[in-house]
Amino acid sequence: MERTLIAVEPDGPAWQVQINQYAVARHVARAAAIEQAKQLARDCHASIGVPTGVRVRMRCGDKVLVGACG
Repeated sequence: MERTLIAVEPDGPAWQVQINQYAVARHVARAAAIEQAKQLARDCHASIGVPTGVRVRMRCGDKVLVGACG
């Protein structure tokens, strides 16, 4: 089964949490955005059983997988 990724993307001076390219939250601190994305990934995996993960696009453009469930 393909992993569903929750994305954390830079958004000006802030960070957006996105699901399927739709913004669901915005945080000033990257750590807060990552924490919310990890919680969403855990909840999604627990409720419907699909493998999930959190991908962060750094300001330099690199994409990093920072967490996975399932």
